[in-house]
Amino acid sequence: MTVEERLSLLDKVVYGSGEWTSAIAGTTRSLFLNYFLVSVVGLVPNMVGLILLLGRIWDAINDPLVGVISDRLSTRWGRRRPMMLMAALPLGLLFALLWFRPPAANTAWLFVYFVIVSLALDTVYTVFAVPHTALLAEITHDYSHRISIVAWRNAFYLLGALITAGMFKRIAEDFTIAWGWADSILQGYMVAGWLFGLSLMIAPVLIFWRLREPAHVRVPKQINPLSAFQAVFRNQPFRALSASYFLAFTGLEFVVVSFIWYLQFVLQAPAGMDDTLAGLLLLGALVTMPLTNLLITRFGKRNSYLLVGAAWIVSIPLAAMFPTGGFKAFVPYCLWLGFIYGAGITVPGAMLPDVIEYDELQTGERREGIFTAYLTFFRKLGSALAVLVVNFILARSGLIEGTAGTDIAQPQTVVVALRFIIGILPTLMVAGSLWVIRYYPITKTYHEEIKAKLKQSPNVTTTSSAENSIAFRS
Repeated sequence: MTVEERLSLLDKVVYGSGEWTSAIAGTTRSLFLNYFLVSVVGLVPNMVGLILLLGRIWDAINDPLVGVISDRLSTRWGRRRPMMLMAALPLGLLFALLWFRPPAANTAWLFVYFVIVSLALDTVYTVFAVPHTALLAEITHDYSHRISIVAWRNAFYLLGALITAGMFKRIAEDFTIAWGWADSILQGYMVAGWLFGLSLMIAPVLIFWRLREPAHVRVPKQINPLSAFQAVFRNQPFRALSASYFLAFTGLEFVVVSFIWYLQFVLQAPAGMDDTLAGLLLLGALVTMPLTNLLITRFGKRNSYLLVGAAWIVSIPLAAMFPTGGFKAFVPYCLWLGFIYGAGITVPGAMLPDVIEYDELQTGERREGIFTAYLTFFRKLGSALAVLVVNFILARSGLIEGTAGTDIAQPQTVVVALRFIIGILPTLMVAGSLWVIRYYPITKTYHEEIKAKLKQSPNVTTTSSAENSIAFRS
């Protein structure tokens, strides 16, 4: 089967299952890790922000390097799948260790421990995520079919994120203690870490077993990460997409990072309702995925991006206006916010393969890995900067750390700060994102022209393992 053909339903399911891994790793770290390290472990907010920022500094080296390796790797099993399989076991182990507090009273040692585990987890996650995302540009060249595949991929992501948001904290703080699996909240998080960590190992094995990579691909010449950086950012559509994506994703992360504290301290949601409302937001994103797909098909990718961003700008400031204790009124708002969130993560993923083919037309090379690596890096950087900014603001406003499981109330200054973080900062970031995406030039018509020119191009380079590489199993 060639890359022009449509994937079977089973192929889509297996490929999409990779986003279960991304969902758990991403949702727990965005939604709960900051809360865990500050309110459960007891680290000061600024120290937690530094832990995550160090990870992003490492990612500036790690992500492009993995992207280059992914593009250049040549094995009998292809370029992408061996890397994903190699990441399976360490992903589960390191994820579990991230939710373990070593018996060390010294804050400095705790800081060192979480830095090491976080850096190691970021590395193996990149080894899985970059090849997985890069594979999308290779399995089909059809503009509309990519929208369908991305919708399936994001459906798995949102399903995993929904289960994680609704169950991870509840398992850690309630179920494990009630079932006798843990004697404290700290032990509960350790158990939850192992349960979810084991599930991270499944998708890499399934993808390696079921999928096959295309036989004929253009591969890049030998290139170092610095040269890769220069080459990637000569691509004008990628500059527009990556800058816009960074701004929008950072804005979304302001909401996600502060969401649990916002529900607890501003809306004063009862125990157990905070993760339920977080799950409800992601449920809204999941059930509206078909509508997002229709939106993109009807209006195109860039116009859909603009429409969703405009809806975000109109909607998100309302979060700053909900009255204290108004968690019931927040429920329908969560569902609407979920639709915007789901659409916001779907559209950029559908745009990246078009950018890669634009680059192929310009250079004669296929560099999915390096483009994916840099977009992944911008997502991670946005997440870390969001944590750094949120924790700095909350520390300055007087947030009291280590309060999980207690009745200690936060000062009113923290409530005001959370309203600003969740309502105003994201609006400004998304507005900047919309201004940048206006410069993205690839429309559906333009993409069809790119495909036609690529078909006419005789300059095709194949991997040395081409004779062993076939497309997806029929």
